Amino acid sequence: MKTTLALALLSCLCIAVRAETLFFEKETPKGSTRVVLSIEGDQVYGSQFWQPTGDVHGARGTLTGTIKEGGLITALYAYTIEGSDQSEEVAYKLDGDTLYVGEGELVEGEAGLMKLKNPDKVTFEKALKRVNLASPAAGTPERKAVMEAMRGPVAAHIGVPVEFTGDLHTHGGWARFSGNVATKDGKAPANEGAAFQLELDFFALLKMDAAGVWQVMSWGFSGDIGAREEAAQKFPDAPWVLLY
Repeated sequence: MKTTLALALLSCLCIAVRAETLFFEKETPKGSTRVVLSIEGDQVYGSQFWQPTGDVHGARGTLTGTIKEGGLITALYAYTIEGSDQSEEVAYKLDGDTLYVGEGELVEGEAGLMKLKNPDKVTFEKALKRVNLASPAAGTPERKAVMEAMRGPVAAHIGVPVEFTGDLHTHGGWARFSGNVATKDGKAPANEGAAFQLELDFFALLKMDAAGVWQVMSWGFSGDIGAREEAAQKFPDAPWVLLY
């Protein structure tokens, strides 16, 4: 189920530059709800995924809306459930590290859009807790250790020493790097295939072993989300927030 959850979120986000991205989840015996919100100013983008326990179809889709003073978010939720595309108006309330999901009666509007009948009477009882990611800064021992773990296999593949630039996030003993790879001397490698790959985005998933050493579990170059999808399929126990 974790693999499906991660893959569902891979292509759902429309994140603006400098936007703050927040992750929320709620796990119960009946299923799981996960929400990703990217907030810039009063604009909100993101995704929501709901998966019932067992071999049952869930709902997944994108969120587009606004946030007002006091943390009230109203958005359009365009989602797919059991192969059918639907859309409805949703409301959330952001309070610190908790996201409350609004519940209220829906009525059908134009073009089949389900709208909240009485927005002022929406109740906020279902609570999702924030999942925090760490982002080791450049020059810190943890970031250096991750870079060193990646450097060996990637340099061997390219054929020359390499350097990495990009974003590093860690959670629960796992790490995700996404960014770019370049040769250390700035020259294109002699191998044309390797030179072509350096033009693509790079993704790596790592896990810390029992001795506290980072191990590269999956890595690759791709022009889309292919490398992340492959990592999600290979390691379904990896934290979903690292594979969005």
